[in-house]
Amino acid sequence: MKKTISKLMMIIGLLCFTPMVTYAQSANESYNKGVALMNKGDYQEAIASFKASMAINKSAANVKKCKAQIAKCNRLAKKKRSGGEDDSKKATPSKQLTLSTYSLSFDSGEDTKMVGVETLPESSDWMANVASEHESWCKLGKSMDGKNLQVTCLATSSTLGRQTGITVIYDQVTRFIKLTQKGNKPHIDATKADVKFNKRKGGTQKVGISCNSDTLYSDNKNWELTKFPDWCDVTVTSGNEITIKADPLGKNDPEYKSGRTGYIRIESQNEEFIIRVDQK
Repeated sequence: MKKTISKLMMIIGLLCFTPMVTYAQSANESYNKGVALMNKGDYQEAIASFKASMAINKSAANVKKCKAQIAKCNRLAKKKRSGGEDDSKKATPSKQLTLSTYSLSFDSGEDTKMVGVETLPESSDWMANVASEHESWCKLGKSMDGKNLQVTCLATSSTLGRQTGITVIYDQVTRFIKLTQKGNKPHIDATKADVKFNKRKGGTQKVGISCNSDTLYSDNKNWELTKFPDWCDVTVTSGNEITIKADPLGKNDPEYKSGRTGYIRIESQNEEFIIRVDQK
């Protein structure tokens, strides 16, 4: 009999406890819904939710906090109607990122340059990166105070320039730095800088050309023939050489007494080499 009474008391207790949990959860859900609606600017619906919360949970603490939110809704609604700024929608200060320069130029040798980084609000919580395929020659670092970006370009062995981009990020603000590095100056040379022909006999001579340029032209040569005298037949032969052929000058030729001089021009990238040709 005692066991039966104990079980009945436990069941009654559980029946009494369960509605209290549901009651508390419903009041809290209505309150949270009201806060969400208020933040969206839907003040009338928010007030209705706060009133529903008070109807479910009439405790002094719940009534007090709901009334405080209702007063806030009324205040915000009034300000909105009068054209004032809605506190719930006040924009937080936008973050800003300013760099001292947005382009960097390096010569072909190794060098380091600094870029000033200014953030608003002031912070060192920014990051910078360069395209992964360029990390082998472009190195980045940040100063201890976070106010400077250190950019180092390693020396290049190529005569061609190269470039990349550096991205600086602060929160959701992004800035871009264009970086260029010049190539080494191309060098052109020849086995002869002066070629001489007998004016009576003319003849044929070969001149070897050497060049360190990384630019390729026709026939996979890193140089090209761009100019020669009209009285010479100049051809590019196999290998790095040119063949120069000059016809004889006859006594009846207007240039027989004075002879003639011309120039052959070899070019690569923006460099040139001049070969002087004389027939005197």
